[in-house]
Amino acid sequence: GGAVSSSAWPGPPVRAVPSAAWPTIAAAVEDAEDGTKIEVAAGYHEVLQGPLILDRAILIEGPGDRDPLLIGEDSIIVAAGAARNCVILRRLRFRISGGAPAIVIVGGCTIEARPRTRRGALLECEIESEGVGLEVAAHSGNAARILRTLVRGCEVGISLAGGASAAVIEGSHVQRCDCGIALTGLNVKEGWSDALSTFADVTMFENKTADLRIQGWSVREKATGVVREAPPGEQVSVTGWPLEQSSVVAPTDRGPVVLHVEGGRVNATLWDDEEADEEPRSHSDSDRGEATSFELDTPESRKHSPDDS
Repeated sequence: GGAVSSSAWPGPPVRAVPSAAWPTIAAAVEDAEDGTKIEVAAGYHEVLQGPLILDRAILIEGPGDRDPLLIGEDSIIVAAGAARNCVILRRLRFRISGGAPAIVIVGGCTIEARPRTRRGALLECEIESEGVGLEVAAHSGNAARILRTLVRGCEVGISLAGGASAAVIEGSHVQRCDCGIALTGLNVKEGWSDALSTFADVTMFENKTADLRIQGWSVREKATGVVREAPPGEQVSVTGWPLEQSSVVAPTDRGPVVLHVEGGRVNATLWDDEEADEEPRSHSDSDRGEATSFELDTPESRKHSPDDS
């Protein structure tokens, strides 16, 4: 399907939920054509009877007041093609209780709230799940965009299975999850890089074991060009990210490396033998440089505190 503009929908067809013709979101999606806009009434609740598959260019939008809530045990699966804005989910709440990811993104998708305020708090999409809140698959590319979205109460808030460039995250919040963001695939060269910059504009709050967890890393040595690979199944965890600087020792098939994480930047250095007895450290540094991040539509959102209301 073709992509659609997030700023101006081209016009009909528009479907209102609930209505006599389309009593549920699932019914409105079932035979929708590319370019369909589904407008959902304030305070609307729907219990999904199975997976909700979005495989066409569709915008589903709540009104921004008493945002609609979708409840179920199966995932919402976005698979409408690779173009940006193939699917737009705006001002909605999702609560998935069956252990499956709440939303699985395997194509172009934007999840967002318009930059309006209510009682001083930014209006957000909200995602809750007993498993993964948002899972971004490997082949979605940077067409997956998570803007001003609140993810909370999940085992893993956001899973970037497609690597560090799998999604753009801006002005979003991940709170009270076991792990905030799980990244699979971090490929860097020895020295500094902006490897995490596409998703560093996120606020972490009270995540239990890690704010950032990394698996499947590799480091290319500057002098030799040799690539050091992470052993299968290994992972490293960072707390305090992205506000605090952290250093972790990451094993590889050619000896450990040190990953120093500073917001959207990573400094990969080779681990010296004489440092083998030194403990990996995680620390804050008030003199650190600014973390690399995307320019926000609403700069004040960076200062926004998590709001459970």
